[in-house]
Amino acid sequence: MSLVHGKVSPKRLAANRSNAQRSTGPKTPEGKARVALNALKTGAYAKGVGALRQILLKSGEDPQEREKVERDLMESWQPDDTMQAIMVQGIADKTWDLLQLRGLRRQSQLTALLIGQIQTERQQLLSRRWLPGCPAVEKSAQGLWLAKDSGSKFKTIFDILDDLQKWFENNVCPDEYPQAMRDLYGECPSLAGEKTRLLFIEFFNTDDETAAEKAALELPKWIAQERRDVQQEQELYRRERELQAKAPSLTEEQAAAKEAMLERQIGEQTRLLLQLKSKHPLWPAQFEAAEAGVGPREGTVAQSASGASGKSPKEKDSKDEETVAGGPTEAEYVQKGQTKPPGHAESTT
Repeated sequence: MSLVHGKVSPKRLAANRSNAQRSTGPKTPEGKARVALNALKTGAYAKGVGALRQILLKSGEDPQEREKVERDLMESWQPDDTMQAIMVQGIADKTWDLLQLRGLRRQSQLTALLIGQIQTERQQLLSRRWLPGCPAVEKSAQGLWLAKDSGSKFKTIFDILDDLQKWFENNVCPDEYPQAMRDLYGECPSLAGEKTRLLFIEFFNTDDETAAEKAALELPKWIAQERRDVQQEQELYRRERELQAKAPSLTEEQAAAKEAMLERQIGEQTRLLLQLKSKHPLWPAQFEAAEAGVGPREGTVAQSASGASGKSPKEKDSKDEETVAGGPTEAEYVQKGQTKPPGHAESTT
């Protein structure tokens, strides 16, 4: 294969130049925006986008929602070049963070509202279970049913209730019964707990068969009622725990401060982008002037040649000609004590 290239004919060279003049890229704002995004699809830009997608996926979020925010901003701003596209991408990043933060704040407010409703239900349940006339006792004298909620608390309560049900069904009251009741209710039993205690006495420690039969009918109902109350309390505890686990870690004050910072950063980047877009139309004219051989340096030289008056060299020459044409005569120089004007040629006789 020959490595010698033939010369391009003048006709072909002219055609190539004409084609190059017509191939100036997209003209419409949409086309310019698409071209501006080309540089963001490869290299380090693509790596950053891929990493962001992985982060969103790992955190359980949809990357397409983040990408839609950026697309919408790109269509709105219509960047004219890569630099403007990078600025829009930065605004999209901050906007996404701001939207996420606002979503977290709304979620935090909703979580606080739901937790408040659960706590109201817990108070209502406690009021219904509270034994009328039972005074409030110190924490050391309280039973499990008034203790702080925990998984172990509910397990122990259900174990004791199972024992009570088993003892009733086996028609036996073991020695463990008094301690079990103290563990469960302390010195302030619940309404169902007090009913259960009295019915146990009537069932096991009475000679009245009618009262024992009545206690046999009522005792399982009150044990079941206490179990339902504890199950409801356990469910409220579970719901509250789930809400607390999903609640954002930021406090309301921290979220408000971070939101203000993001809004300030978006505003600063928006102003910079507006400056870039306002100056962009001037660039083609500057490039055309540079190609034509007229640059800032030439303008500076021309200005310095014109002097402090700011006149162009042509205007200065014209002014000099006027000065020479309308200057003093030789007689006027003689009157001033001069024999001839400076630089005046000797006259010939």
